[in-house]
Amino acid sequence: MPASWPKEYRAAVDFVCADYRLEHDEAGLETIEKAADRVLEETGIRFLDDPQTIDILKQAGGVATANVVRLDGAELRRIIRGYAPAKFLLRGRNPARDTPVGGGAPPTFAPIYGAPNVVLDNGARVAGSRQIYGELVAAAHAAPGLTNTGQMICVMEDVPEDRRPLEMLLAHLSRSDKPFMGSIASPAAAETVIDLTAAAVGRPASAGECNLLHLINATPPLTYWPNPLKCLRAIALKGEASMVSSYMMMGATSPVTVAGALIQGYAEVLAGLALAQLWRPGAPVVMGILAYPFDMRRMLPNFGDSASQLVQFYAAELGRRLGVPVRGDGAITSAKIDDAQSGAEGGRVLSAAVASGASFILHASGWLEQGRTVSFAKFRRDAAALGELGHGRPTEPPVPLDRAIEMEIGVCPPRP
Repeated sequence: MPASWPKEYRAAVDFVCADYRLEHDEAGLETIEKAADRVLEETGIRFLDDPQTIDILKQAGGVATANVVRLDGAELRRIIRGYAPAKFLLRGRNPARDTPVGGGAPPTFAPIYGAPNVVLDNGARVAGSRQIYGELVAAAHAAPGLTNTGQMICVMEDVPEDRRPLEMLLAHLSRSDKPFMGSIASPAAAETVIDLTAAAVGRPASAGECNLLHLINATPPLTYWPNPLKCLRAIALKGEASMVSSYMMMGATSPVTVAGALIQGYAEVLAGLALAQLWRPGAPVVMGILAYPFDMRRMLPNFGDSASQLVQFYAAELGRRLGVPVRGDGAITSAKIDDAQSGAEGGRVLSAAVASGASFILHASGWLEQGRTVSFAKFRRDAAALGELGHGRPTEPPVPLDRAIEMEIGVCPPRP
């Protein structure tokens, strides 16, 4: 928790999270690390349809059998600790809005990611569109508490899929000058967005700085699919940042226990974090281990369950032991409307993320229905609550986007 926060906010977070603090459980953390090492050595990680990844892991000591690579966890930690930066700067078009990530800086908050549906202010439920997406980016820019405008806040259902990365890029650059997140639609799309964003930011590359953070997900249990692997490589080689995450459903895609989920998730993210450093030593990374109990009757995750907060606290400590910034989740909920359930569940998750010391908190505003819906009203309410924490800058209209950049994005052909 930032020391600059008002006393009453710190007290409130302490009250919500007191039961989950680790009190320096070194023995527990070492047990998780050793168990994850055993998983990596005896079971390994599946890296699907990407021979380049398997080859570089073999060069680092991995033992490959088809697409499964057995790895030395201690060696992965040595690589991460030796090269991954403890902090980095995310740059926006407006230098006044640059955002430090890690190193004790206040957490960066970004809105919901990936919602296919939207609830408008009149209560109507509609599919996402290009116009709605631009309005959501503008709302994120206007909110002092949101220091990053995110990525894929909703799905642009009225835009062809191969064109969406460019249309989202145009919305983020034209409706805001804050930092935002990059595309992982494909390696080619990621590279195109990186290059166009660099042109829009207009500042030379610099050590410890980057323009975009990208969400790279493992697929539990113990698998990486080809697109995340190829995107991770392309992003690292460009010197941009990756948020390597394991997002587990406890009892479905991971063990049902907190300890079991932490062991599996830690094994998965160790592999991804080390891969980024193997492709480019010093590539900025953020670590995310997130797990939510899965209700086998409803076949849905229970967001806001206390087990997930315990996972968050241990994940943050494991990340600090590696020396990398850590991800947290924001005001996520299983509620279908923005009611008392929504506030209680989202408040607990967000408080745990903040109190754990998470550096980048995704899904911080707008989330409803297990992430299937973004609500304009909840988006603004969540963002206003974050603004009360006091670390965001006052909102001003964004710096106008260079017309030449806008035209270049408009005529740029989609890349598969």
